[in-house]
This record gives sequence, C-alpha cells and structure tokens, in this order.
Amino acid sequence: MSASLIKILHPFSFTPAMILCFFFLLLINCQCSRNPVIFIFGDSNSDTGAYYSGLGLMFGVPNGRSYFNQPTGRLCDGRLVIDLLCESLNTSYLTPYLEPLGPDFRNGVNFAFSGAATQPRYKPFSLDVQILQFLRFRARSPELFSKGYKDFVDEDAFKDAIHIIDIGQNDLAGSFEYLSYEQVIKNISSFIKEINYAMQNIYQHGGRNFWIHNTGPLGCLPQKLATFDKKSSDFDQYGCLNALNDAAKQFNDQLRVLCEELRSELKNSTIVYVDMYSIKYDLIANATTYGMVSFPNCMKFIKQI
Repeated sequence: MSASLIKILHPFSFTPAMILCFFFLLLINCQCSRNPVIFIFGDSNSDTGAYYSGLGLMFGVPNGRSYFNQPTGRLCDGRLVIDLLCESLNTSYLTPYLEPLGPDFRNGVNFAFSGAATQPRYKPFSLDVQILQFLRFRARSPELFSKGYKDFVDEDAFKDAIHIIDIGQNDLAGSFEYLSYEQVIKNISSFIKEINYAMQNIYQHGGRNFWIHNTGPLGCLPQKLATFDKKSSDFDQYGCLNALNDAAKQFNDQLRVLCEELRSELKNSTIVYVDMYSIKYDLIANATTYGMVSFPNCMKFIKQI
C-alpha cells in the first residue's frame, strides 16, 4: 500500500508501519509499564461478539472459517481491523462489553455492535448508547479494580487509553433506502454532530487519545450493488456505485474537518484521522495485485438471500 493510504491529520501522511509507531509512542508515554488500553465504538466493522452476546444470534459460516475455524460473532471470515491492531500491539483481543461469560477487560473494552449507527439516538446500540456504556464502565471499573478485581482497568490506565471510533456506514446506507441523494447529503452533518458529541463526552471524562476511522467506499459493497436499482452510468471504472461513494466522501470530508477543529479545541489531546476509504478502495482498484479474484455470480447469490 502507498504511504498516502492512511493519513494522520495535516500536515503529515504515514504508512501503516508508522501507525504502529503512534501506538508505540503512547506506550513510551505511559512508561512502558503495561500494554495500551483500548476502547472501541462502532458497528460490524469492529464487533467481535457483542451482537451474539446481546441478542443471542450467531453469524454462521462462512464467518470465522478462515482463522478461528468457527463463528465467533464477527461479521467476517477471519479477523477484523481491531483484532490485527491488538495483535500488532501484542495485546489480547478486546472483550465485548456485553459478554457475560468470563470477560477480561484488562486491556480495554469493545463497545461496537453490528448494525449500529449514530442515529436515531437511544436505540440499542447506537453510538450514544455505546458512550453511555463506556461512562458506566469508566465509573465502575476503577472501583472494582481497587477491590481486587484484576480483570478491569485501573484509574491510571484510563489516562493513556486509546479511544477508537469507526461508525457512519449504516447511517449512510440506511438513509439511501428511503431518501434521495440530496437528502442523504443534507443529513450528514447530523451524523457528524453525534461523533462530535461522543468525542467531547470521552474527553470530558479524561480521554485524550482518539483514533478516528472514516467510512469506506459504500458503493463498492456487494450487498449495495445487488439491492440498488442502477444503470451503467451509475458505476465508476471499478464497478462501484458513484452516488454511494460520493456520499461516503462527503461524510469523510466533514469528519476530517471535525477532527481538525477538535485538535485545537480539546487541549492536550491526540486525534488521529485514519483514511479507511482510501485503504479499502485501493484493495478494490488493485484487487489482482493483492491476489483477489472476481466471482461473477456473487450478485445473483446475494439477491437470493
């Protein structure tokens, strides 16, 4: 991948290896006494089992088959980005907040829930609900730790914790099901406001390190390609839907601006904006380079489910 695929806020541009350096610097900052504590908020891009734990509904095969050899609650045949980040930092996979059986929260918590969006508010498990769950954990965990429960996070670890937010895809996708393109674009600012609220709330409770993913190329998802009515002019050169990708880009532009503004507003904070759109679009545009092949019957199959 090129160095421009993951971008730290202006004026720097970094490679994936440099991203790990960012985490390494955080380790140095906390005097290398422990692995970094990570809290992540989002949707199915990051859900490692909350949907299964919360609703009792398991995502069956092929999910989990290429790495875990069984379904794990991830909407993926292997590991998610958050899993790979944890591995790179030599820390254990994050336990879902809703996991009732043998949870281990020493290295952080995964609040992400499949299908989650920024809106509507107070709908399980939208972003604001995930933040409320975090605030509950933030208040209770140090208390339990002080009483001898070591599978929780102590007060000092919260100060250097990394807070990852990866959400917005479902807001856009859901809006396109009943709104025009123009109406979807108009609503983007309300999605960004919810992310702003989440970051402000975390900051007010001591969070200083933020890792913000933008949304991917929505118009390249097979499910969207199979369900949206379209004509040949609706596609770009790689077979993705222009309208959905354009909406994703506009969402990302507003999210980037928010991160830039908060860097100035939230004193002593570190805010990293990660360009997931470019990373994922590069995989599609250069699929053969990465060893991927096309399955022409994929769309027909998706329409049947």
